[in-house]
Amino acid sequence: MRRIFASGIVVVVLIVGATTALAGSAKHRLDNDLISFTESATSGTNGPGGGGISGVACVSSLSTQPTSFAGNALLDCDSVGPHNETTIAVNPTNASNIVAASHTYLYNLDKQSASALLRIFTEAYVSKDGGRSWTNVHPPHGSYRFLTDPALAFDADGHLYWSNVASHDSVAGAFSDVSVIVERSDDGGITWTDPVTVAKGNGTVSNGGVNVLFNDKDWIAVDRGTSPYRGSIYVTWARQQYRQGVQTESPIYFVRSRDGGATWTSGTEISGSSPLCSGQGANGPTTRCDQNDAGFSSPIVAPDGMIYVAFLNHQAQNTSLRDQVLLVRSSDGGDTWSAPRPIVGLIHDGAGDYPTNWRGDSTLTGCQFRIFAAGNLTMSTAKANAGQLYYVYAENLEPGATARTNIMATTSGDGGATWSVPALVSSSASDQIFPWAAVGPDGKVRVGYVDRARTAPPEEKCVYGYTLATAKDLAATTFTTKRLDSGVSVASDARWFTNFSVTGTYQTRFIGDYTNIAIGPDGSVWGSWTDMRDAVSVFGRTGHTEHAVAAKG
Repeated sequence: MRRIFASGIVVVVLIVGATTALAGSAKHRLDNDLISFTESATSGTNGPGGGGISGVACVSSLSTQPTSFAGNALLDCDSVGPHNETTIAVNPTNASNIVAASHTYLYNLDKQSASALLRIFTEAYVSKDGGRSWTNVHPPHGSYRFLTDPALAFDADGHLYWSNVASHDSVAGAFSDVSVIVERSDDGGITWTDPVTVAKGNGTVSNGGVNVLFNDKDWIAVDRGTSPYRGSIYVTWARQQYRQGVQTESPIYFVRSRDGGATWTSGTEISGSSPLCSGQGANGPTTRCDQNDAGFSSPIVAPDGMIYVAFLNHQAQNTSLRDQVLLVRSSDGGDTWSAPRPIVGLIHDGAGDYPTNWRGDSTLTGCQFRIFAAGNLTMSTAKANAGQLYYVYAENLEPGATARTNIMATTSGDGGATWSVPALVSSSASDQIFPWAAVGPDGKVRVGYVDRARTAPPEEKCVYGYTLATAKDLAATTFTTKRLDSGVSVASDARWFTNFSVTGTYQTRFIGDYTNIAIGPDGSVWGSWTDMRDAVSVFGRTGHTEHAVAAKG
């Protein structure tokens, strides 16, 4: 990465997440994502900004945000450093209470020594006035010093739960004992409990540990229906095991709480076994569905208490890996689980299907940020089609060195036993990636996604915006689309996560691993994404930063 010398601030950034089947294990990602760069300043006063680690940091509002964000809500105000990998939820008891969250990269600056300590954690953005203002909240993450993969879920009474992947190591640490934690807010997101560790990691994957448990890509759901399990909180994730530095398995795990998040069950493997998983390769039993890497599991709960969990599973294709999407379900609150059923067959997301960036991760033509196929599972609770399931994902329509990726949707009306032929959400010559779906009170599914169908500034190769698609019918065969972003994001002139010495460009290679949409009790649709319209000058170089941004669809 380019070095800029003016004093002596050395910052090491660690980005953690998951990629496509091409990118392989978490150990591979950690090795590739240790990005070391020198950031400098003549004093400690002109860094990206400071901020406390617990409490209210600042308030952003539509009336005070930069005019370049007009039409959207700039959520963060605590730092010009990156904010990415967004999630969002709306209080079912109060449509004006919207809460988003993201990765946050903050510098604490010592003005006398001009030294900077970079903290990477997750923060909340809380609105109680329908999105006119957003309070930036740094929760008390306890002894955890590195957090990622934020996920939010309200219960039926307005209590809010937040799961994260967390490590006790700071930036550039060994990244050991990577765990899953959950926090709770009873006031709509302003104050939070101390975290409860629901899945404890073990060992150090980045240093090639002998016997390591690395927990990755959590997601959270709450039973808001009428079943005996109403109020239960469910968390799923991929539990990756390493022996002698080699990943041997990565099954999907599950925990639950029935007392408001105070206590949790021990983790249970739910990804199961099936002949569908016979092509996983040499590790483990040939039918155990335990080769899922990050898995991108997405749990949902039906009004009758049925739990559904979708996840990605690797299948060997000659020397490559491609993903299929599988579904498991539980009718007894998570005590027992069905065998996996297919949602989507093999997706074109393996080696050779996409161009690759300088670290070997799948990317899009003209870009460097890493991508993956996963979307999410969602369900209708509307009278017209109660119980209808939808799954959205990104499919490579033209596999190869130059690819074209569009969003696909499939639906099931029989509890996941059978699925429709996947349909294009919006056929486009431009790439679409990072989809997320939710169903409105009318029973129609909405899909938000990063959309490259935007006009690029001169000489810029990689730009994007955010689009919301709404199904015209309950079968999700055709959609209308609406542009949500009010400004083009420029990923090819980035301030962060670049490597000019290798690529000769300032392309970013990370904008987060997902986006999010949520629908309120009034039917309002909220989308959130990583936005790169804003250019900043930090430590002697100007480039586009990454903001957490939201919009009402």
